[in-house]
Amino acid sequence: MSALYLLGFRDDERGTEEVTSSEGKTILSHKKGLGVQPADLIRLYDRRDHYVAVGRDADAIAAFYFRSSSAVRHWSDGDGRTPYLAINKKMAAEVMRACLLVQRRRLEVYSLDGARWVLSRRGSPGNISAFEEECLRDGELPPDASTTIAAVRLGRTAGSKGYSGNARLVGVCFADGASRSLRTSEFEDDENLCTLESLLCQQGTREVAVTDAPRGAFAQKHAEQDLRRLVGSEQPVHARAFETQQQLPVGCFSALCRHLDLPSLTESHGQWGIEWVEPREFVRLDASALRALSVEPQPNEADRNASLYGIFAKTKTAGGGRLLRKWLKQPLLSPHEIEHRLDLVQTFVSSLELRATLRDTCLPAMGARAGSSRLRRPAACARRRCGLCPLVGADLDRLQRRLFSGRATLQDVVLLYSLLGSLPRLLSALAGGGYAEGGEGEGEVDGHTLVQSAFTEPLQVVHENFERYRQLVHAAELAGLGASRDETVAEIEAAHEALCERLGVDEGRVKLEKGAPHGYHCRVSRKENMTHNSLVDEKLIRDADGVNVLGTKKDGVAFRDKALDKLAARYKELAAHYQTAQARPQRPLSRRRGARARLIPPAGTLVTKVVDTAATFCPLIAELAGHLTKLDVLLAFAAVAASAPEPYVRPTLLPPEAPRALRIDGARHPCVERMESAGGGTGSFIKNDVALGDHAADAEVPSLLLVTGPNCGGKSTYIRSVGVCVLLAQVGCFVPADAMEFSPVDAILARVGAGDMQSRGVSTFMAEMLESATILRAATASSLVIIDELGRGTSTYDGYGEPSPVRRHFHELTALADREAAVGNRHVAAHVDGDDLTPLFKVQPGPSDQSYGVAVAASCDFPSSVVESAKRKLAELESATVGGGPAADAADATAKRERLASVTAEERAAGTAEVRRRLFDFGMDTPQLSESLRASTNPYVRALLEVATAEVAAEAGV
Repeated sequence: MSALYLLGFRDDERGTEEVTSSEGKTILSHKKGLGVQPADLIRLYDRRDHYVAVGRDADAIAAFYFRSSSAVRHWSDGDGRTPYLAINKKMAAEVMRACLLVQRRRLEVYSLDGARWVLSRRGSPGNISAFEEECLRDGELPPDASTTIAAVRLGRTAGSKGYSGNARLVGVCFADGASRSLRTSEFEDDENLCTLESLLCQQGTREVAVTDAPRGAFAQKHAEQDLRRLVGSEQPVHARAFETQQQLPVGCFSALCRHLDLPSLTESHGQWGIEWVEPREFVRLDASALRALSVEPQPNEADRNASLYGIFAKTKTAGGGRLLRKWLKQPLLSPHEIEHRLDLVQTFVSSLELRATLRDTCLPAMGARAGSSRLRRPAACARRRCGLCPLVGADLDRLQRRLFSGRATLQDVVLLYSLLGSLPRLLSALAGGGYAEGGEGEGEVDGHTLVQSAFTEPLQVVHENFERYRQLVHAAELAGLGASRDETVAEIEAAHEALCERLGVDEGRVKLEKGAPHGYHCRVSRKENMTHNSLVDEKLIRDADGVNVLGTKKDGVAFRDKALDKLAARYKELAAHYQTAQARPQRPLSRRRGARARLIPPAGTLVTKVVDTAATFCPLIAELAGHLTKLDVLLAFAAVAASAPEPYVRPTLLPPEAPRALRIDGARHPCVERMESAGGGTGSFIKNDVALGDHAADAEVPSLLLVTGPNCGGKSTYIRSVGVCVLLAQVGCFVPADAMEFSPVDAILARVGAGDMQSRGVSTFMAEMLESATILRAATASSLVIIDELGRGTSTYDGYGEPSPVRRHFHELTALADREAAVGNRHVAAHVDGDDLTPLFKVQPGPSDQSYGVAVAASCDFPSSVVESAKRKLAELESATVGGGPAADAADATAKRERLASVTAEERAAGTAEVRRRLFDFGMDTPQLSESLRASTNPYVRALLEVATAEVAAEAGV
């Protein structure tokens, strides 16, 4: 039994084909002539009815897609055996999608032009315009996929020949082929380009064109003309796109046009939109922060609860999923906008009946989420199994692009008509009852009024503007064409069910299929599998009365009974009528190399006019999609907040005039509390409090918390939960806590986890230092900084010598709280009984009172001899600290600082004067200065000298 079978592929489902040796020789000859192939490039050869991959491309596709080498075949030539993989069109589309969006490889497709192989299509993770049909076949990208490419250009700051200090002027242009959107920006940045990094992360950039661009790639000639072609002459162009300080974004746009060959893609002209991106509009998040806060799922991550996107991915529309990804990476800075979103979420949280109606009934009919079980079939298709009838829900963004580009069919027109037919029910739900009472008390939200202004009224205007479209479809009598065909499909499914029941065979063993040359028919496999003997089924079919065997192949026996024969013939007639009605002249495809223009002969003049007229409603479709996706995401926020193991609460924004503060009672990490390891039920997650603020304004609240405790004790979860709560609050969502008050932050900066960059010669410790240096330069008084386990890879005292304001985990660092009033100590509690360590996951005031390293090692089943040796060594080190050695204990250091603080004001003034006089007398002669100070009788000088001597000795390791 093959590995593909065990993975769920039947032999007839692999999509593999045979290729003759003569065909293989022409492909091999061409591929060798291309020279050295980059490691991240996959090449496919289009043989009209199938695709061929050769050599390492065949092995790579078999490995990452089939996960087996059994589908790979070989050609024999003079140099040995060459592997190849031939796959049909359907399977090739799956491979292309996985290659570009999942594996993030580049892709080239070659086709025959006469007797020569020519490059017909080229794509990359940031440029999928040539593979839209394959990548966007279901209207949605994978959660961790993005198709955004950026061009970046560095310029000079105003008024200088070079750079003004370390500042740089940065111009950037983003292009997203999936959503047909252009975004430009120009801003000043620091030498580390922190703002640029944040912007690239928030836009989901997959590729960047910068230093490798050829000379002239950023030329601005004809840029405005090209832009007008892409966005359409009637669409407004944001003035800032061409009126910036040095027009750097214009040059970036020109570079992207050249790289993506946008002017030649005529079918996309007029479909692009352009907007200006203001980096200071959103909270600054770099790649480390997105990773530390688990904003997006990691590749091949099985548990959807391991990321914020996975938890909140409860949207009902494809556009809602895209907007959710965008919002999570772009937290708001404006208190007004944050409050507005929170008001809407609060309305939907408290209005259970309204939320259920919108999510379960209205939104699924307005555009079901692609790739999910929520895609609806027509009402007549009760069983919803065949996958053959058209969907009622669809991606409005993709539908708009099809209409505008001239690739739409009659089915698209009817589909839009069906969607609009569900709009009145949505409006009725929004305008009706089901709202929780509110609006009377101070701070209460009048949910009905809020939803009316945000959604009901704009959607009502859209609905009225679509009236002419509905009249157009009715006049053409198009709505009934698809309905008759769909009703026949439902009858075919019912006949299939009756046939299986009459034969006494499970429906899973008799497949209902549709394809040439038989149309709708049933098939039973001729291959044995692990659950039953298929040969028995075949004999049963042949011996049954009233069953007509249509044909026998290696993949099975095709058959129908009399009832299915009549229905299949009726469907064929209806489908032919439907196809004839929607046949229309189609605009030629773009003139890429090797591409051939398609032109369907003109027929069905009325339908042709209807489809062309429907394309004029594209701006209305975009407006409708915008309202629905926003409503979808807000409803998803409300659903998650209400259905969490413990309900989320609304965070409270502190007024701008109040001192900056962050107070969270009972903070939880949303991912951890949903993981099975945390119990998954209410009360299983140990909640903790956090209080941070402006110490100068409130002496009781620290500005910096140092958290110590044993490994696996919950320190990382604690500090990350704080960052996640702040992120969700500024996104406009409820937070996993008992209560939260906060002042908005301008950046969330994180240094979490260990990793090196061997290809660049950067060790783990060096990578940590580089990230920490970037944080220290980018952080402001309004930033939230999260640093976990900084300084690994060094000795304890080397690590202590690193910038102490950002250190955590070493006991020596906890003494900072005695010297710096803005620093606070916290520790995670744990219980140790011999070698047994039990983390309690509760964060308590003060530093950790002991080291748990040996206990952690024992709990990890270290050999007993190693554990005992570690205990002896620890005892030796602890005894060495007695008497003021180089590692003086915290209690001794505290006592010395207390003596320093106990001197009177007069003694302190006299001591300061004495130190200044002796510094003037001895200058830089350190030995003589030290001897002179030791002879002093001033209490302040003597206490100061004791503390300084202990710290110098500790740093020197003496």
